[in-house]
Amino acid sequence: MQPSVRRDALIIFALLAIVFGYFYQDGGWNENSRYSLIFATVEQGTFKIDDYYNTAGSATGDYASYKGHIYSDKSIGPAILGVIFYEPIYQFNRLTHALSRDTVKEILAFLVIGLPAAIAGSLMYILSYHLTRRRIRSYLATLAIALGTLYFPFAIVLFSHTLTAALLFAAFFMIFFLSESPSKKKKLYLFLIGLILGFALISEYPAGIVIVVLVVYYFLVTWKRPEYRNAASVLLPALGGLIPISLQLAYNRICFGGDFSIGYQHLVNQFFSASMSQGLEGISWPRLSVMFDMTFQPTVGIFWESPVLLLAFAGAAVMFIRKLHRREAVVAGVSILAYIVILSGYFMWWGGYSVGPRQILPMLPFFLIFLIFVPKALDWLFVPLTAVSIGQMVIAAASTVETPDTYAAHISTLRFFQYSNIWSYDWKQLLNGYFNQNLGHSLLHLKGFTSLIPLLVIFAALSIVFFWRGVKKE
Repeated sequence: MQPSVRRDALIIFALLAIVFGYFYQDGGWNENSRYSLIFATVEQGTFKIDDYYNTAGSATGDYASYKGHIYSDKSIGPAILGVIFYEPIYQFNRLTHALSRDTVKEILAFLVIGLPAAIAGSLMYILSYHLTRRRIRSYLATLAIALGTLYFPFAIVLFSHTLTAALLFAAFFMIFFLSESPSKKKKLYLFLIGLILGFALISEYPAGIVIVVLVVYYFLVTWKRPEYRNAASVLLPALGGLIPISLQLAYNRICFGGDFSIGYQHLVNQFFSASMSQGLEGISWPRLSVMFDMTFQPTVGIFWESPVLLLAFAGAAVMFIRKLHRREAVVAGVSILAYIVILSGYFMWWGGYSVGPRQILPMLPFFLIFLIFVPKALDWLFVPLTAVSIGQMVIAAASTVETPDTYAAHISTLRFFQYSNIWSYDWKQLLNGYFNQNLGHSLLHLKGFTSLIPLLVIFAALSIVFFWRGVKKE
């Protein structure tokens, strides 16, 4: 990698890390289920969350019950990272009592979700520049995905979606460079590909949709090169993938009595228990109406919440017509379509209390492949649509990602422009002064919209540094 590209990627990483660390939203049921597991594991040495699920700071209704004890019903990927990070924090806090529970949760959300998301963002830029050699387009496309989609607001909370998205994209990035850089023959590199894919699976089970696509992609890449036609190219990724999967199976056995007995099969909440028993863990046959609502319905549709993604259609057309990286285009397109089609059969496809259809979030980074090839003639649209997309995600990050589903749950009864989670709820929250926690509040004691000014200044400063480097280089 050229030193100039590495420096650009570091600027992108710093920018995203600051943005993701600037906001914080206290946990609801989903996040607190994972916090409960993290706290119980470190503080009590048990997976039982009996003392946490109904306690202030970690109270949750997302839990399972087995043999008289309460457990988190979530896949354990984020919790594993949480335990690793929380152990030294807990020991430090035992000695100093310096950190409140809320502060600990804020730190963990950033370390477990925000930091990996920022790292993946830097990989987005590296890949974009490698494919196009266009710094500005690579910068805009990276920010369009990392800050202009649900990837951003869910990078500030302890949900699994953005972490899974970051892991899947990282694996895609590594597989791509196997074909681009023949020197990537190190055993550790192959092992890490499997480890990352396995960890994505235990972070969010539907990630298996994309993992299957990426495994096929991996073999298409490796078996076309003689240096990879050996047992190590199969065994090392398999070994890497088996490690996190074995951890999940062991957790299932300890908590629920069997390797393949998961928390969702032991839910206490009768509504969720009955719904998750339908089809395959709540996923039934795909529905065309839901596919439309996920994408084009103004209430939660991703093309309304992130309109820059509409340009991906133009980029896809360019890639196929000009035969540009068609293999990667197919991988990205199949990953996107498969997620939308399969998750359209999920009983609560809109995500419950969620600003958008969060279950399909892990496929969003794959739009990057198409955005970077949008024709230059559409630059006049690319910039404003990226700005609008980022602006709407800032609204969600500053207010709440857990938008009540009063309307989304009954979306079929709404008129087309009747309601928008972002504008009808989140924006009104901000207008009424209901801002969630951010560093402008906590460090500078700024109120309302003025609390966002420091972030805007930092964002502008880092962007100027990025562009100034480009001017100096030219």
